[in-house]
Amino acid sequence: MVLVVGIYGLSLSILGRQTRVADIPELLVTPPQVVQILFSAGDRYLAANLTGFRVLVADTARMKPADYAVQARLQRDIAWLNPAHEDNYYIAANILPWGGEVDAADEVLRRAVAARPWDFLPAFHVGFIEYHFRRSPAKGARWLLLAAERAAEPGDQWGLQSVAARWIERGYDTNTAAGLVDAMANSAPPGGFRRYLRMRAERLHSLARLREAARVYRSRHGVPPAKLTDLVADGLVSEIPRDPLGAGFLLDSAGEPELKPN
Repeated sequence: MVLVVGIYGLSLSILGRQTRVADIPELLVTPPQVVQILFSAGDRYLAANLTGFRVLVADTARMKPADYAVQARLQRDIAWLNPAHEDNYYIAANILPWGGEVDAADEVLRRAVAARPWDFLPAFHVGFIEYHFRRSPAKGARWLLLAAERAAEPGDQWGLQSVAARWIERGYDTNTAAGLVDAMANSAPPGGFRRYLRMRAERLHSLARLREAARVYRSRHGVPPAKLTDLVADGLVSEIPRDPLGAGFLLDSAGEPELKPN
């Protein structure tokens, strides 16, 4: 008891000398992790819950960058105390990145991925951070595929794989993307979803052929094709491929074949 009281007094003294950085009352005090455990009678899970309650009741509508930084530190503490804490990773995913604390959210979520192998959502949120905030579709797709492996419901698995296929198209060169989506189709169960993935792979293979033809056309003529039919007229492709998803192909402003949005 004497030791606990002594540590408590020391922590108050240290905290009292620190500059106040947060305006939200619930976030003002951020004691060290060991102190949080001692205040919770040595129960790290109780310490995580108490700190989590402070984060949960904070008024995010009034938060400034300094407040987000304090909340990020608190949520990192919670993830250290109890990496499987469900509320902590939900809050981290939905608040911290939008407040500029992308790295903190990523750390909390990756700890949850390791601690909650039955839960696909932490991996999904890591994938979203990679895709949206770090502009890395390829890395985001890999996390979505991990989430799909953990999802229990076939509908969740297919939905995650479908989004991953779209991100793969944006994050890899066309030939590599086509091969990855082909592999996803081969591992999918027979049925409509496998057919859907095969159609996405087919259009990527067609796009790869068009891009190679455009490269040869540019090499021959010194200029890019003005329209896709120029590739047919030059004998580089027999016809403009059919897009199995119905959107089709186009040339961008630089004369590079692209998929039409679908």
